[in-house]
Amino acid sequence: MSERVSLVMVPVDGSPSAAAATRHAAMLARLLDARLQLLHVMPLNPPELSDVPANRQADSDHDRALCQHTASEALRLAREAIQPPMATPPEEVTLEDATFVRHPARIIVAHAQRQPDCLLVIGARHLSDMGKFVEGSVSNEVVHRASFPVTVVHAESAEEDAQRIDRVLLPVDGSRHSDKAAALAGDLARSAEASVALLFCRPASEAADDGNMDDETRHIFHRARQALGEIPAGVTERVLCTTHYADAITAEARRHADHPMIIMGSRGLGTWREALLGSVSHRVIDRASCPVTVVV
Repeated sequence: MSERVSLVMVPVDGSPSAAAATRHAAMLARLLDARLQLLHVMPLNPPELSDVPANRQADSDHDRALCQHTASEALRLAREAIQPPMATPPEEVTLEDATFVRHPARIIVAHAQRQPDCLLVIGARHLSDMGKFVEGSVSNEVVHRASFPVTVVHAESAEEDAQRIDRVLLPVDGSRHSDKAAALAGDLARSAEASVALLFCRPASEAADDGNMDDETRHIFHRARQALGEIPAGVTERVLCTTHYADAITAEARRHADHPMIIMGSRGLGTWREALLGSVSHRVIDRASCPVTVVV
């Protein structure tokens, strides 16, 4: 199985989180031998709502000119964040939100879905639950809506963490989502010469008394290894016995100081169902300090 990526896309807005995401996206593009695309979403300004499209020209509309200047500045800052510069300069795309009520996540997802073999890298900030409710979270909405791999990079990430991978942490559960995540993890680990740690979470009440793996655990690890392929830097296996899977996975990432990255599958629950039941992958994104990739 292959989760080949030919395009790495990153939305930029001039923020620290966008800069961190851009650095990580450039690294992923190099490792995957993929094109890099810088994407900026330009909102439609209130004065333009009553204008016909032909009247929306930068030379006659000061507000629109300001938006275009903001877009140019965001793209410039993104280019400067890529160090060293890439051999092939990144593509630059500016999209326009056509409504007064902004839905940048929907525009980003719709654009990405039109690109084959795309991986989207998006910046985020660590917000409290109340902060997410009040401010909203473009990164969370993108992950909810995406039908392609999404990597979330927090603004608080150390600069070297965004530009280096020494270890890939791969939570596995035997599902097809887990297999697809393993295929992408294998591609990245081989290119980065990184090791892979397979993590299987199960309730503490189901742990084997003698500490040995049961048949189900062995089968899940075997299936993950097949999807991974050969990993020259090595593969380890670890069973995490807990009732709080997301906390255990992020604690495992913090335990390693060698620039880890988490890649995991998502079961693709709808937005409302995830809001009610919770999602391990989204909780990992919220809690992890290292980059997290969710594969649908």
